[in-house]
Amino acid sequence: MESLTFAFADKAQVPGFVGADVQAEVIDHILQVSPDKILLVCDAGAEAHHADYFKSLNRSLSGCAAPGESPCLDLAAPDVERYVLPAGDECKSWDHLSNLMRWSFDIGTTKRSVIVAFGGGALLNVTGLFASILFRGTKVIYVPTTFLAMHDVVTSLKTSICFDGRKNNIGSFYAPTKILIDVGFCRTLPRQELFSGLGELAKNALLFGGKHAEGFVAALSKEQVNAAHGGSGDELAMDDKTLMTLVSLGIDAKMSMLATDAYEKTSGMVFEYGHTVSHAIEKAYGDGVIPHGLGVTYGMLSTSYAAERLGIMTPEDRAEHDELCWLLLKRWPLPQPRPTIEKIMAFAMRDSKRGLTGESDDEISDVMLTKIGEVVPTKTNNLSKFPCAHISKWLYTMGFPHEGATQPVHSSTLTKKDCDLLVETIHSSSQSDLIGLGFEPMTVGFANHVWATEKHKQALVVKSYTELAYLRVDAEAIGVVDILAGEKAVGPRVLFSSSQGLVMERVEGRTLEEADMHKADFRLLDMVAQALATLHQLSVPKVCDGLPMVWRTMDKMLEVAKRRPELWPEDMPALEEVCSEVATSRQMLDRKALPVVLCHGDFKPSNVILGRNEDSVSIIDHELAGPNYRGFDLMKIFRTELKPSAASMEHFLRSYLESTGKPTSDSDLADIIQETKMFEPLTWLEAACFFLAMPQLKPQQTSFWNELAADRWTKYMATKGAMLTK
Repeated sequence: MESLTFAFADKAQVPGFVGADVQAEVIDHILQVSPDKILLVCDAGAEAHHADYFKSLNRSLSGCAAPGESPCLDLAAPDVERYVLPAGDECKSWDHLSNLMRWSFDIGTTKRSVIVAFGGGALLNVTGLFASILFRGTKVIYVPTTFLAMHDVVTSLKTSICFDGRKNNIGSFYAPTKILIDVGFCRTLPRQELFSGLGELAKNALLFGGKHAEGFVAALSKEQVNAAHGGSGDELAMDDKTLMTLVSLGIDAKMSMLATDAYEKTSGMVFEYGHTVSHAIEKAYGDGVIPHGLGVTYGMLSTSYAAERLGIMTPEDRAEHDELCWLLLKRWPLPQPRPTIEKIMAFAMRDSKRGLTGESDDEISDVMLTKIGEVVPTKTNNLSKFPCAHISKWLYTMGFPHEGATQPVHSSTLTKKDCDLLVETIHSSSQSDLIGLGFEPMTVGFANHVWATEKHKQALVVKSYTELAYLRVDAEAIGVVDILAGEKAVGPRVLFSSSQGLVMERVEGRTLEEADMHKADFRLLDMVAQALATLHQLSVPKVCDGLPMVWRTMDKMLEVAKRRPELWPEDMPALEEVCSEVATSRQMLDRKALPVVLCHGDFKPSNVILGRNEDSVSIIDHELAGPNYRGFDLMKIFRTELKPSAASMEHFLRSYLESTGKPTSDSDLADIIQETKMFEPLTWLEAACFFLAMPQLKPQQTSFWNELAADRWTKYMATKGAMLTK
């Protein structure tokens, strides 16, 4: 075995040994401490897979044999007493700790006895605490059997149990006598357990970057399903060299900090990154459902979400950060059913670190990064506090439900699980992977990715929202109007909706073009007008209620755009002037008290599908739907780079009025034509704000977005006088 020293500052120097298939050496190292009795505490997993690992302890290996010789028989070898605990966090309870204490006295433990902790990280935690209080400190040797325990748990002096529904809130700091690592155990680990260890390595990769990020990416690129187990996919094969490298990287990362901060109170606190939400998710699901390392990876996603919203992390740095997380998480989706947001937040607000940053009742704390490899330093143990509302919103975007919420599934053959998996596949797979899986690429918009597929012989469209959708619209409102439009036959029938995306029936046909609205095709114009009138007459869902959407959207986009002033177009006026124009436009329209209805919000021709037989239309993509000026929708469908048609607009608006049951006299028609044209400048201003924000999300295309923003601003300035009419 390769020897190394675990140096915990001035608190402890623990000898460690690492190898593969080193059973004899592990046993020899245990016997070298000359115990009168060995208390072998193992978990159910170690007992099931490696029950005979210490079989020879009672008979041999006294340490007298020379290298290469058979071990000496020692009839005086110490007795071995075995105690088996449940696997995972279930073992970390007050009752199990008490039972260990009672057992140790029942079997005649003395101060010369040694405890051997044999199992995963949770088993090492509770056994370490047991050792620290037995006789005020008893020798304990760690023999970890899980990948996570080998590089993350043994590299800490922390011991703990979970009490009163909280995670790791009772414990101590205690150094083992030895740490003995046999990576051969990893060959029998279930896929999720190996992934759990990789989750903590993902944390190191994000905290430190460099070789840690490179090693993590390289390991995942080489992972292969173990065909020796029937190709079930339940096991994950990694060669011994890769395992040894990853264990070494994990140990190096932890000990680099603990060499000066043994109790992980200052610099060592960075290893708590992602743990606030991780512990909450793990507890909300129930012990043992979510492997810890995977929970940590989801927790890091939650904190990067908050960091971007606080302006601490740029969108492009967050994208790089999250891409590394999804390398792992796309292989392990969260199980269904998911616990509620309220349940998770209740656990998060009771986190054991709470109080270190002086949080208020509506705040939460975690380590934060500005980018991969750059931790935000604070005087509060490297923890930062921030509004807990950011975590609630992230949970919703990840598909966790609110209490009492249900998602519709109207198909007898397509299940919610089917739909959830389809959306997750779109969300986490590359374009080439999706094409290889048989998905058909459709429109890839700014706010969502859209693919067609077939499931249970049903033609479907699957939509996955991008980050931009959440920046423009509250997560709770996304998909609500799509469902309503489908129920009222205005749009495709929605089969499933979540905060990550939706699944809907596929409508065969083609999307309209600008020319379709200006070629005097009165039959087509009637169908589009009637569909829009139906939408406008629906009640605004309560979750969407509030200011007209156009003001909410522009305010949010300008808030994003101001994060990095260096990306602002040179030929655009200053941010203050753009904001002033938005405020002036709002004042003008507020004075006119124009009709506000349930609008589409982005009612351009490409969001209208003409059926295959050209006898029906469907309105799609309602992400920006909500209360808005009806004139905004009416103008946007007619706004064109081509030569506009007055006759087509007049016919369309007359048909629209008739469909809403409004008077259609020449005077009424003239009024709605004037109202519609009044909104042309606002459609250009809204587009300018959108393109001003885009460089923050896709900075590599900054010059392209800047050009579009300047173009829309020019069109706004040229037409803004139209708002002064009437």
